[in-house]
Amino acid sequence: MTCKDKTYRQLTICSCNLVRRSARKITQFYERNLREAGIKPTQFSILAALANTGPVPLTQLADRLLLERTSLTRNLNVLERHGWVKLKAGEEDLRQRVVSLSEKGYAKVDQAIPYWQKSQKAIADELGWEAMNGLKTILGELTENVTKPVF
Repeated sequence: MTCKDKTYRQLTICSCNLVRRSARKITQFYERNLREAGIKPTQFSILAALANTGPVPLTQLADRLLLERTSLTRNLNVLERHGWVKLKAGEEDLRQRVVSLSEKGYAKVDQAIPYWQKSQKAIADELGWEAMNGLKTILGELTENVTKPVF
């Protein structure tokens, strides 16, 4: 049975679904490419953030990555088992957990960078560099501005 009601048809152009669908497709592309380096895109994102921030409290890292703290903790446990990150108690507040990249973590990022660069270039070549830069701008604006529920 096919529903022809406009109310339901409009759901097929839902911004959330379109963005999530694109994100899944792009993630799958990066997964295939980063597999050669033995790392997943989610892991690479965390390691790359740490390479740029240096040691950072877990809560600040979660905020920076827009991840729930529990999701980040789960991912960090895997990264710690690989020896790519170090977790330690904060200096001022021992309850605070500070995350840093280990030497092995820096080596993993360095190993993965060429695969990441090839992925970035392939997507930009497909879209065109101008469209890619426009997409980055639009996604950045969406990320910054879509923050409050409407109800």
